[in-house]
Amino acid sequence: MIAICILALSILALAEFAISQWRSMWILVGAQPLSSSLESATGISAESLTADHFSLLAQTTEQLCPSREEGNLWLREVGVYYRIVRLLDKNIPSLSSWANDELLACSRYAAVVLDQRLNANLAYASEVRGF
Repeated sequence: MIAICILALSILALAEFAISQWRSMWILVGAQPLSSSLESATGISAESLTADHFSLLAQTTEQLCPSREEGNLWLREVGVYYRIVRLLDKNIPSLSSWANDELLACSRYAAVVLDQRLNANLAYASEVRGF
């Protein structure tokens, strides 16, 4: 019985660590500066970015800069996290402040991903024209 409790606690601790590690990695990506390419493509400036922009940014990423399935994995995972937090925000009003911060971090991540892909596409296009 004690061995099962130790195993369960170990699995919970490992899951908590994995989630914290995953979350810190995409928040670190979201902290990167945004270029003017994002505003040109979406009309959203870095200063006007809100939590509600996530869906627009994720859809724009898929439409303008499609990539392999593996390349979109983190954006999908962040999208799932976004929907879970949005659901918690609607059902538990006391979490509103925390939820808004998390939703904004998700939107910021989607904005950086889109910005990086737009800049990579522009660099590729200018490289091709250079030949």
